[in-house]
Amino acid sequence: MLKMVDSLKDIVKDSDYIILKNGEIVESSGASLNISESMNLKVIHFIDKDTNINLVIDKDKVVHLEEIFYEIKSDVLININITCKENSKLEYLSFKKSENASNIRINVKTEIYEGAYIENKNITAILSDVLYNQEFDLLAENSKIDSLDIVINSSGKSQIFNFNTIHSVRNSSSEMHNYCISKNNSVIHMNTNGTILKGSNGTNLNQKTKGILLDETSQISANPWLVIDEYDCMASHGASIGAIDEEELYYLMSRGLTRENSERLIVEGFIHPFINELKDESVKSYSLDWIKKVL
Repeated sequence: MLKMVDSLKDIVKDSDYIILKNGEIVESSGASLNISESMNLKVIHFIDKDTNINLVIDKDKVVHLEEIFYEIKSDVLININITCKENSKLEYLSFKKSENASNIRINVKTEIYEGAYIENKNITAILSDVLYNQEFDLLAENSKIDSLDIVINSSGKSQIFNFNTIHSVRNSSSEMHNYCISKNNSVIHMNTNGTILKGSNGTNLNQKTKGILLDETSQISANPWLVIDEYDCMASHGASIGAIDEEELYYLMSRGLTRENSERLIVEGFIHPFINELKDESVKSYSLDWIKKVL
């Protein structure tokens, strides 16, 4: 069994929780990743080898899940499979971090069934090179996903993120908003792909990407792509990349803030939609401390 560090003790106290090493439960309040009742759950991961993680939300269940990838070692492949069964609702907040690692690969595949809804919020703040693939499959009518992904790269390395949303049935809906923050000579490649298959009439798909460069040596590329094989649908995408607006900086600095603190305040504005959804103050504090460190 893992020796629990003090910060973890604060995070999991007085709650349903699971602590996993390489996808295997090493400590738990009695909960599991096959969730058959409505609940609030905290999940902590330690990863030091290739790992498969399977999360299943049973039909009609409402789940609020706060997840921390507390430690990810070098040269690992993490496969995460999420299934939301009929009429379930998942509020899924995932915080992925790593320090002093390299060659991290993460694949996330999410299947959403009839009447199911996922509110997905994810922050990736890994100090490493990363290849991250995420796929949302809307597999039945009235399935829906709202996704917010925030990528912070201050590692000085290149990170690649591929996000794919596939609508294969009618009357499904997806919203994807991605924010990329790059500094310290770092590179982010953000590829967003949306697919509406034939017969998926009544579908609504929307994707937006915004990139923020915090210095002149970092890079962000945003590559949106849509494949639409149905007339009766709505689909849109957009992308913008740039430095922080100088007028916003001037306004804050005129109120007495330094330029550095002004930049931090503006960047934190993009992060707070994730932070504000965290119900547990210890999880919120832990996440903010790490974000401040990497920024």
